[in-house]
Amino acid sequence: MNLGLSTSLFCDIPLNEALPIISQAGFKTVEIWASPDSLCRYVHFDYRNPNEVENIKRQLFSLGIQPLSLHSPFYPSFDLSHIDRSIQQESVNATLAAAEVLKEIGGKVLVVHPSGIEMSRISSREEEKSRLDQIEKSIDLIYQSIEKWGLVLALETLLPSFLGSDLEFLFQLVSRYPQNVGICFDTGHVFLKHKEHFILRYKEIANRVVALHVQDTFGEHDDHLPPGEGIIRWKDFIESLKEKNFQSTFLLELSSQRLDKNNPRNFLSKLYEHGIELINGL
Repeated sequence: MNLGLSTSLFCDIPLNEALPIISQAGFKTVEIWASPDSLCRYVHFDYRNPNEVENIKRQLFSLGIQPLSLHSPFYPSFDLSHIDRSIQQESVNATLAAAEVLKEIGGKVLVVHPSGIEMSRISSREEEKSRLDQIEKSIDLIYQSIEKWGLVLALETLLPSFLGSDLEFLFQLVSRYPQNVGICFDTGHVFLKHKEHFILRYKEIANRVVALHVQDTFGEHDDHLPPGEGIIRWKDFIESLKEKNFQSTFLLELSSQRLDKNNPRNFLSKLYEHGIELINGL
């Protein structure tokens, strides 16, 4: 198990400016953040721009950074569960476009949000069922392409308020497919719902977990804190990862609000050192 970082930490600055800082701190494995900002501007990384994609590919190679994964874009209208087929298809198309970029830059894992709607906005059980059916159809469409491209599809465990966040639903969905479809286990999201049963929930689905989003929380909000700054029992969780033979990357996904913008290199260097100590049990 190695250590990695999501570039979401730098989501408000261009990726080509962030990568040298990430590399200098010691990180050599990253997940590329491909979502727009709150105004739907692709400030960090515009995966739709072939020239930008090519430049980032060259920079990653030059810095010796492995782009393990790419977080597929999500934005206000993105929703793989949408019952309007045009919106659902547009969301599928955006996901597949991101998958092509992942393949182009030499990455492996495509992280995807199963839905884009909170349960409070769903008016009936019938709508909920229809939307869950749409998720299944969307994933099947996406899988047909990523399977041909040799990629891994990872469905993220969403915040408890979102449709599709139920772990049993996700587990049953991915279990229909070969091992190149699995779950991206977001530690903060799962902890918010399951708290004292957090580690047990991981163990129950561990054989289909193909990626991690590692973040800490105080148990009330989606804090995206560095490990150790919240209340998750990291020693116990890492022991469970090793017990279940998790072989991929301990990938930190932190909020950009956590970054010390006055001294990002120092912040990242300390984050890297602490992460290495965690996974090595020091």
